[in-house]
Amino acid sequence: MRARLLATGIAAALMLAGCGLQQDLGSVPITGNGPVGPATPISAPTLTGTEFAWSSTHGHVVVLDFWGSWCSPCNAEQPDLNKLAAQWMPKGVIFLGVDEQDPIANGAAYERSYKVPYASVNDANEVIISEYNVIDPPTLIVIDAKGDIVDRFLGTLAGISTDLSKLT
Repeated sequence: MRARLLATGIAAALMLAGCGLQQDLGSVPITGNGPVGPATPISAPTLTGTEFAWSSTHGHVVVLDFWGSWCSPCNAEQPDLNKLAAQWMPKGVIFLGVDEQDPIANGAAYERSYKVPYASVNDANEVIISEYNVIDPPTLIVIDAKGDIVDRFLGTLAGISTDLSKLT
């Protein structure tokens, strides 16, 4: 019995290690206070093959969702993120997923499995996460209607509705 519990604990620790949420987050800006700079435009094919054009975000609040199908916290957070998107997308907020380090087939399977209501682009080469200084998924970045990054959330949705209420 003890061996089984130990094995379960080790497996859980290894799963979390893939996302890095076990790191000391004291040095990582989890949420910001006001604009921290302009958002880097993202124009790329989505996991379903259609083109996402950054120009479609002009004048809209944007939530970037950095995730990976291999990331246990991302899997756990997705149902709540779907509810958040369902609440805010009708109010004009654009949600865009950025699938990190996944083959396109894995990312597309994740989207189908979780019924993700917004498009995601593939970032297997980690270009977008580098541009946005994303350390680990799940990370959400909020961009105001002027195109400035106003907040980031690492591993939590707590506080994002407050931001969106202020920005819409």
